[in-house]
Amino acid sequence: MSQTLDITVVVPVYNSVETLEPLFNGVKNCLSNEGLSFEVLFVEDGGSEESWKELQRLKNLYSDSVRLIRLARNYGQNAATVCGIANAKGAAVITIDDDLQTPPAEISKLLKHQKETDSDIVFGITSAQNNPFFKRVGSNLMKRVFHWADGAEIGSSFRYISPQLKEQLAKQAHDQLFLNQVVHWYTEKIGKVVVDHESRAEGKSGYSFLNLVGMAIRLIVFYTDFPLRMMSISGILIAMVCFGIGIFFLYERIMIGTEPGFASIITAIFFTTGIIMICLSILGTYISRIYADRIKRPVYAIKTIVQ
Repeated sequence: MSQTLDITVVVPVYNSVETLEPLFNGVKNCLSNEGLSFEVLFVEDGGSEESWKELQRLKNLYSDSVRLIRLARNYGQNAATVCGIANAKGAAVITIDDDLQTPPAEISKLLKHQKETDSDIVFGITSAQNNPFFKRVGSNLMKRVFHWADGAEIGSSFRYISPQLKEQLAKQAHDQLFLNQVVHWYTEKIGKVVVDHESRAEGKSGYSFLNLVGMAIRLIVFYTDFPLRMMSISGILIAMVCFGIGIFFLYERIMIGTEPGFASIITAIFFTTGIIMICLSILGTYISRIYADRIKRPVYAIKTIVQ
């Protein structure tokens, strides 16, 4: 497998066992029918020992088409996916979940849409999901909130990534990584195609309603300046209100006559409060940028690679 492959299929794995071989066989049948050379790169994300043993069994059975990476601990789906992208031998990359909710045969739709549109990335979007009600609500809420705050779409974990975009995404090395938002930094040629979505074959999703709400909040905080914009706007509004209140108390002092010293104290308090709010919002902007640039936590650490 020293030659360049057409496709690497990256599969983040966490606590899955029964779905792994059917997933591999589905990928193999689909890409063989497309006439493409490929590998399936399973990235085990600090899950159970049973998952790793099953992956080793698959490697023994399909040694020419399977590669394995085991991470040092659980880093999350985005980090495991970036690890797979960075270590992919294929020119292009397809990412797919390990739960078989997206049938591997749907890869053909991604490839067809990419050829027709020359997109740098193609997301497989589900029209109807077979997920629990609260997970669907949480997922839709996350997408709507982020779109409202940043104007970008969340996408999905089932995607085709072009060779050019692959090289860019492999360089991502920052904490709180959300791969689908990083995509918008590098390209506007983003495609979408509707794919089938089936019921989960094994276990349950690690993304509950509360997990998804928390993820939406982190997306807004780490990938938009929306909270800082709100701080700046609120600071300016408070300063204006304080200025108006100060004028009111000055008017009372001059026209009506209030207790000596009261108007000046109130005016000073409100004006300084408004100024402090504006200054804090500006400082918050700079501190957040400096912190993000300096902290540099690793996205993932590899424990084992089986070539």
